Amino acid sequence: MAEGETVLRARFIPAVVSVSLATMLLMTTAAAGVHAMTFAGHAEIPQSVKDQTRRSVEWKTFPDNSPSVLWIVSTSVDAPAPDEFQITYNHGSFSLAYERTAGGPVTNQFTVTIGGLVEWLPTGDEQFSDGTLVEYTQLGASAFGRLPIVHSETTTPNGVVVDSFLIQSNSGEITMNLTISQGFVTLPSGSTLTPMEAELSFQLNHLMNRTDTRLSIQLAINTESAGQSFNLENETWDEEYKFSQDERAVNVTNDSTGIPSSSFFAWSNHAEVNGQPGVVNVTGPETNDTTGGYDLYLSYPRIPAMTNPHEIEVVHDPTLGVVSAAYQSLLNRAPPPTGIQADIPLYAVTMAAVAALVAGTVLLTRRQRREGP
Repeated sequence: MAEGETVLRARFIPAVVSVSLATMLLMTTAAAGVHAMTFAGHAEIPQSVKDQTRRSVEWKTFPDNSPSVLWIVSTSVDAPAPDEFQITYNHGSFSLAYERTAGGPVTNQFTVTIGGLVEWLPTGDEQFSDGTLVEYTQLGASAFGRLPIVHSETTTPNGVVVDSFLIQSNSGEITMNLTISQGFVTLPSGSTLTPMEAELSFQLNHLMNRTDTRLSIQLAINTESAGQSFNLENETWDEEYKFSQDERAVNVTNDSTGIPSSSFFAWSNHAEVNGQPGVVNVTGPETNDTTGGYDLYLSYPRIPAMTNPHEIEVVHDPTLGVVSAAYQSLLNRAPPPTGIQADIPLYAVTMAAVAALVAGTVLLTRRQRREGP
């Protein structure tokens, strides 16, 4: 692999135990397997860029005895234009705040909340609407906090530190793994987890009420910053730079500061449903008249389980990230000279030797022809 650094991931194990480092790293392979399922290659990143893109990642959990709140800060280290972003988790909500200039004001911010699980009856357009609702399972803040956040850390052979945080709902219906790294790491799918984002892999375990319905997860997206726009994009920042493929995203852009600042919530267009690949449909983002924010519904196909036709298990892998000014400052640098540099004396000697070899070959050929039968 070009990056030479791989993180292994596997299906979530919904249990609250003291998890070993190896076990935590294996908890998200299923999500990595469905992420960019058709990915045929990955970006070739020069070692100099990888080195300068490394970030310092610090984290804290609260309270100490049974943590339910998480705070992470990721700061670029060697980039010409350093930036910083923070991710905060608190009872079912993930907030991302971006500082286009590290240590400066927040230039971009949004919050994604796990709102609920929606069982609905399809009508043919693959879009959820209120009139198709069959059952709604409320999540939000009250559905989290009873089970502690479990942290694990590993270091790749190239020295990149990767931190993972296991988060479970009180009922165990949703299990999430937030993964962030200090540098580029290659996933088993061939896609790349960049240091400018965090992967939020999750597993849903739900019993449906009917056999003819579908399941969606409702996500509430809000911002505390004025002047920001929310747009559904068919190509993500990761796709643009060939870090992944087959994704969509909600881009959150702030144009009010003179220099646009953007962050994103992205997801793969495929998920694993009862062990089989399935296409993810999207409804929204649509305005929520109560909160003033936006509702986004990620909908999964109905694939029967082997044991129970009402049981559905979904593994999916969204990401939260920033359009990094630090990374762009590295790309804008003129690339260093590559290849063999001109050495005029050596060039002249080499050409003379080649000419002598060619002349000798011609003379030898003529002599053999004259001396032939």
